[in-house]
Amino acid sequence: MADAPDRGRSRRGALGGLLACALGAALPSCGGAPPPARRPSPPLPPLGTADLTRLLPQAGLRWLVLARPREIAAVPWLIPSIALVAPEENLARHARATGVDLRQVREAAIASYAGASGDVTFYLARHSGDPRALERLFRRRLTGKERRASERPDVVRLSGDIGAAPHTLVLLGPDVVGLQDGGSGERGPARVASLYALGRLRRAPPALSGGPLRALSDRLGPAPVRAFAPGPFEGELARGARGLLAAATAVGAAARPSVREGIALAIAVAGDFSTSGEAASEELLSAWNELAHGSFGHLLGLDAPVEPPLATHAPDAVAVAVELNPRALARGLAAATGDRLQEMLR
Repeated sequence: MADAPDRGRSRRGALGGLLACALGAALPSCGGAPPPARRPSPPLPPLGTADLTRLLPQAGLRWLVLARPREIAAVPWLIPSIALVAPEENLARHARATGVDLRQVREAAIASYAGASGDVTFYLARHSGDPRALERLFRRRLTGKERRASERPDVVRLSGDIGAAPHTLVLLGPDVVGLQDGGSGERGPARVASLYALGRLRRAPPALSGGPLRALSDRLGPAPVRAFAPGPFEGELARGARGLLAAATAVGAAARPSVREGIALAIAVAGDFSTSGEAASEELLSAWNELAHGSFGHLLGLDAPVEPPLATHAPDAVAVAVELNPRALARGLAAATGDRLQEMLR
């Protein structure tokens, strides 16, 4: 028979083991069941980012440029002309500073909006970079008033001042980034783009979803570069194109490489031309010739086209088509916009 101290130690050991089992409830020797496996979180609903134009609001839009940079850069005979406008070292510097290599951007958009305190410019791109790196590099450029908002892990807005101007970065999923120059980070186009991507703005029409802009988009068709401006046009603009813009509902243009290694440019003015189409198309042709033979047109080589301009008309639009020399156009663009482009690529 065990003595009293041995019996005390046995009881204390048994109590200690029971207490460990009760507290741990996970030791196999105690018979405790393992905790239930954690259920994986359901996948997030896909973002609506397949079409960049559906991330841009129509309300307040002043003008819109759409481009496919990687497609343009893949045309061998265009490479020397591109280098005149955007030298390789400038593109490389921009990629290091922002994380976005413009040469690899599949789709891009630049839109201007009328804001309460002035125009707001919104840049949108489908990129091949790392969203985390884009956010980190943008944060380095901020000089104050930094603010971050996240609708969900893959929808992030980061805003603040760069110098004295407000800027907002928006990241939408793994491959879409937007940069807003000016305006409010809470109510500007960067915020609207995130709401479109999340499917929360079903009643607000995107940029090319209807009206004359949609009709012009269909008329011009797909092209590596397209531009649009909605009407009505007022003041000095209304007197443009020899007065045609006063009655225009929208203006659009498309540029694409031609089989003769030129730039095929089409410009269309939308409006009611059911009874004046032929006369209006001649006015548009005259307006083009005035532009081409002016100092700016001469700078861009518009006065020396590969093929002379051709005017056409339909009940709802008049148009001019012309084929331009890409080298002359690039030299003119470099001379006219070089400083501005260099500033944008920093």
